[in-house]
This record gives sequence, C-alpha cells and structure tokens, in this order.
Amino acid sequence: MSSGRVPEETTEASVQESVSLVNSPTVLDSAYLVRRSSRYGWNQPFTLAVLYKSHVYNIPIRYVESSHQYTLGKDGKSHKELFDSVTSIIQNYTKHPLVLIDGSTSAKEQTCLVFPVKP
Repeated sequence: MSSGRVPEETTEASVQESVSLVNSPTVLDSAYLVRRSSRYGWNQPFTLAVLYKSHVYNIPIRYVESSHQYTLGKDGKSHKELFDSVTSIIQNYTKHPLVLIDGSTSAKEQTCLVFPVKP
C-alpha cells in the first residue's frame, strides 16, 4: 500500500483492517493478524497481514488439496513450505523469520511474528 495503489483483489473491508493495523497507537512492528481472504475460496481461505516498518504486508494463506496442508504465498511459487494448520504457520514464524516482499518494489524484509492483533 505504500505506493498508493490498491491491488485489484483488495476489498474495502481488508483495506479498513490494514489501515486500522497501521493507525493503531498500540500496534508495533511485527504485529500480525489472520483474516478471511478477500479472494476467499477453498484454496485461499485466509490472509496473514503483517505490519513492519509502517507497511502492511498481506500474505495469502493457501490450502494445498493434494497434501491437505497450508502454505504461504501466491499460487505457483516454486518453493513452498507446507504446514498442517494455520496455527502451525503462526507458531513457526513466531520463532523463525518470515520473508516479507513489497509487492510494488520487490524489496525484501524479514521479521518474526511477535504481536497478535484481533481484527
């Protein structure tokens, strides 16, 4: 969202959730929430929103039917780590850094998930 452009798949509700994540006076870097995906469907049920350096990164959480597991990122990624549940994704990235990629500049950052936020 730093470029001022809103991706096609973004809905008004997801924009409001992201704005409130950034504007909350008590929310810090590495705050995160899991919300229903604006592209909701059996294969992309949720989105992981992560606040880092005043930027909200929206990362799709996809369901991989062939393995009955979940993974992060857009469909077609060559390397994907599979998890048995959304909870196990969150648990993993509270201990290990998550790579965040800015959709407009492709700049990469890393952070662990630290502060859970309720939508």
